[in-house]
Amino acid sequence: MPIVTQDTALRPAVQPTIADPASRVRRMVGSAREQGGNGISTDGLRELELALARFDAPVDIRVRGGLGSGRRTLAAALRTRRGWRPTIDDLDVLAAAGRAVSTPPDVEIVCLRTAPCRHEEAWLRRPRAHALLVVATGVDGAEPPRWARDLPAVDARRASDGSIDVVVSFLDRAVDGLAAVRCLRLEAELERLSVHHEVGDLAEAALCALGHRGRT
Repeated sequence: MPIVTQDTALRPAVQPTIADPASRVRRMVGSAREQGGNGISTDGLRELELALARFDAPVDIRVRGGLGSGRRTLAAALRTRRGWRPTIDDLDVLAAAGRAVSTPPDVEIVCLRTAPCRHEEAWLRRPRAHALLVVATGVDGAEPPRWARDLPAVDARRASDGSIDVVVSFLDRAVDGLAAVRCLRLEAELERLSVHHEVGDLAEAALCALGHRGRT
């Protein structure tokens, strides 16, 4: 059985002190673009713009699981209940050996219908900064099998089913804390770019605009 916290964000995040913490960064990068880059390469500016685009993108919710896990049923129920439009991923493909690491989502829900196999256990143990919820589908919530005893039992065949409430509450909390998680990611991107020989100075200034102490 995986040792996994069913509802967790593995890295604590401090809420931003202003409503739009990236606003100054956005202005700085936009100004550099308008002024022709000020010696910064087009590729360097593009890297900064891509980091900001990820910060500004719509919330990325992923519902993941293997074949027959109920992932599509749960995603449809969430669309009906709250209008969320999660992306559905095949966990067997994502967790395959040798697969390149993909961009992490904002929120992740993993559906298990049976006891997790080895590659699913390994996936659940991966370190992650975003929020993760693991649910058991297709099990008796009153008498769950041993592997599912510590997981929420979810029956998403009817969108109104009360078992989905735990998923809705989890997503509400995750979306509320999304700005903090994205700030951490933007900060990491800017730190990476701050040592770039062409865009480093602008990335360092952007880090300062985010309130980061900068390089020492």
